[in-house]
Amino acid sequence: MEETIYTLQDLERIFPFGKSKLLKLCKAGVLPVVKVGKDYISNPALIDRWMKENQGKEILF
Repeated sequence: MEETIYTLQDLERIFPFGKSKLLKLCKAGVLPVVKVGKDYISNPALIDRWMKENQGKEILF
């Protein structure tokens, strides 16, 4: 079974806001990502679970 990894560019296509806000969410540990060097990556299952767990919530950081 092959796992898919989301890069920051993939996350930019998924989330409907700008790159700077996405980076703030990643750096603050709000999104389930792993920092590898200067890059952030995630797993689609983690992003899906995070979306379900936070549905209807206001995310403040």
